[in-house]
Amino acid sequence: MNPRWTIAALLVAGLAGCWATKKGFEIPGQAFGCPVGDSRVSSMDDLVKQKVTSEGKRTTIQATEMRCSRSGDLLKIDANLNNDSSTVKRIAYKFRWIDAEGMRAWEEENWKPVLMYENSIS
Repeated sequence: MNPRWTIAALLVAGLAGCWATKKGFEIPGQAFGCPVGDSRVSSMDDLVKQKVTSEGKRTTIQATEMRCSRSGDLLKIDANLNNDSSTVKRIAYKFRWIDAEGMRAWEEENWKPVLMYENSIS
């Protein structure tokens, strides 16, 4: 085989691999690995606004990021919370599992308490 064709073939294969694995590539119906259905999510802020519901008034603690990954049938969710306050805050969180139609897909979870230290991200 001509060395030129070999180099060209390797270059094309390498570029195809880069396009297939480019950063930001998402499966349809997902954003940052999290299921979003038909919702339009174009940024991390959009995803957080769609997925996070706050109860009570916490102006210093905000959800800033969320990423999901699958391990077999399990969905792993990583979320970052930011405490802009200069004091320690006690919060609690829980996940509410819903299906594609918006109905509860799992039993209600218990609240999980967390201490958020001043000017920190958890």
